[in-house]
Amino acid sequence: MFGDPGSRSSLSLDLDMSWGIVLQAYRCITNDDEASRYKNPLQEWGEEVEDGAIYGVTLRRVRTERPCGDLLDVAPSPGYVHYKTCKVRSLRAGTLDKLVENLLVEYQGSDHGYVPTFLSTYRAFTSPGKVLEILLDRRLEKVGDKEPASPGSPVPDAPSVQRVVRGVLQTWLERHPQDFCDSPQCLRLISFYLTQDSRENHSQLLRLVKSLEEEGEDNSSPKDWTSITRPAEGDCDTSADTTCLLSYPPQDVAEQLTLIDVDLFQKLQSCHCLGSIWSQRDKKESRHVAPSVRATVAQFNAVAACVTASVLSDIQMKPQMRTRVLEKWISIAQYCRFLRNFSSLRAILSALQSNSIYRLKRTWAAVSRDNLNVFHKLSAIFSDENNHEMSREILTKRPAQGTVPYLGTFLTDLVMLDTALPDTVEGGLINFEKRRKEYEVLSKIQKLQLTCRHYVLTPKPEILQAFYTHRQLTEEQSYRISRTIEPPADSCPNSPRIRRKLTKRFSSLLLGSEVFSPKMNGDRVSPSGSCSSCEIDEGLIAALCPPEPPAAKDRGSMAEPLTPPSTPVREDAPRCMLSPRSPVSPSLPVYNQQIADLCIIRVSMENTHGNLYKSILLTSQDKSRIVIQKALHKHNIESCKPDDFQLVQLLSEGRELTIPDTANVYYAMNTSANFDFVLRRRVKIS
Repeated sequence: MFGDPGSRSSLSLDLDMSWGIVLQAYRCITNDDEASRYKNPLQEWGEEVEDGAIYGVTLRRVRTERPCGDLLDVAPSPGYVHYKTCKVRSLRAGTLDKLVENLLVEYQGSDHGYVPTFLSTYRAFTSPGKVLEILLDRRLEKVGDKEPASPGSPVPDAPSVQRVVRGVLQTWLERHPQDFCDSPQCLRLISFYLTQDSRENHSQLLRLVKSLEEEGEDNSSPKDWTSITRPAEGDCDTSADTTCLLSYPPQDVAEQLTLIDVDLFQKLQSCHCLGSIWSQRDKKESRHVAPSVRATVAQFNAVAACVTASVLSDIQMKPQMRTRVLEKWISIAQYCRFLRNFSSLRAILSALQSNSIYRLKRTWAAVSRDNLNVFHKLSAIFSDENNHEMSREILTKRPAQGTVPYLGTFLTDLVMLDTALPDTVEGGLINFEKRRKEYEVLSKIQKLQLTCRHYVLTPKPEILQAFYTHRQLTEEQSYRISRTIEPPADSCPNSPRIRRKLTKRFSSLLLGSEVFSPKMNGDRVSPSGSCSSCEIDEGLIAALCPPEPPAAKDRGSMAEPLTPPSTPVREDAPRCMLSPRSPVSPSLPVYNQQIADLCIIRVSMENTHGNLYKSILLTSQDKSRIVIQKALHKHNIESCKPDDFQLVQLLSEGRELTIPDTANVYYAMNTSANFDFVLRRRVKIS
């Protein structure tokens, strides 16, 4: 009863009956494993299944001042410690009604993460209107009126229900106002609910509703800087683009890019980043899905295209001058790093590492050693080693300083979670454990959004105008100009030896028409600038860890080796997935690794523009036909027959492995190579 009952100690005691037992010395002889177990206040106990819900049960050890009851005749000494064990339940899966009802239970309950998790992720499985319909259901109050609530009852008395509902509504309105700007009918429903209840004053909540109604859609989208800075058609002399933008100090250019990125990131809706939402963006019926993420992607592409055009647009530029342009962009990237703007930093680096610029050996040869060192250090930030450990660590440092992250890392994590974990469990219950894991990623985005309030930047219209009116080139134009500036050679020994995985850009997330891009010669510019086109899916999986593009084989004479052939580095997708909290969440499969008879593979269609990868969850039971069918479904071409295609794994050095039609893909694949596959249409023999 005295001290921690799990600890075994060596004591030296002096006995003085007038004062009791006095502790003179203490030495713990508990080993580290046992000590950590005793120190952990939580212990998983099991599950409880109810009608329409599965709860996880945890035993929580809570420290108290004194034991219950009169167990001691004498007052305890100042060092007296007593613990009691409490049973804590957390909802792991349930029907929609149970999930919404649990908002009332956990609003001020023991599961503090439930309400923010639900409000951040519910759009993955329902709509705001449906949640409100259940939340404002008066039948909950009627249940409370019939009989008094017992301790721990999920439905308290009616007045308590109303107070909790109002608390949930206020939290929802304050933290996720965009949900109601998109659904004005929900605001009217809330107003009606509040005005019907005259027992309490709801003036504060009504004012909040009214303010959102007045805002409407005016402030729901990111600020359109182009409407302020872009001149009328024909007023801009594109021949002076390079000197126009790069004539300003690098720090000023970096600050204006950060100004735009901060505004976009603050207006980002974290729910748009969910894998189940973002992965639907390329479907025709989801053309306008996730607009806040699309806006971030568009700005990323615009920065990368601006870098590419400034380096390549003037064919007559001397190598020394072109080198100065490269060094200017390296300096701008360095200031972006100082400003902790990792979005524009990544965009600039991606453009400098694109095929069209990377191959300019004479230009890179003239870059100073100091600038090359800076370039290498900045590029190392986005290394994919240890699941992008360096970039993740940088984001967690200096939490009080404004930070704009590279969104692709978070999108990758969320898409991997969406691919690996099922939406529902046995009985069709919504898998809320999956939403908890997704919220762990979304909460990081939300915390970084709060840091953006520390930025103090002033718009400079002349720099913004120079940026938005800068000439842009398509990928084909960029590569053609690059080959004109420096004809093809066997190798580029003077180009910076950067891991080619960073050359795939954020721009590959969208099709050309999706991205803000000025027109040139009346044509819409490709969003990919001068980078190798690599249209991908599933939250930048290929953008963060792509193989060398097979599409390069089809360029014919345009194909050119960028670096000597070597054994490809294993492309690791996120591997720091959190261990499941319950049997509802199985061990998470990852890319390039087989775990518990599961893994994630990437499948693209052959002979498409670039490499549009789709992530597919592969089990040890999947035959070739099933995998082909899944891939066709992911690529939205279900009209094709699986029998018309064959599954081919892409190996190193241009080698391939054709998976037999009747083979089990999990066991037939080459696990020492990257888990990259292509669907190839069968050649029909007449």
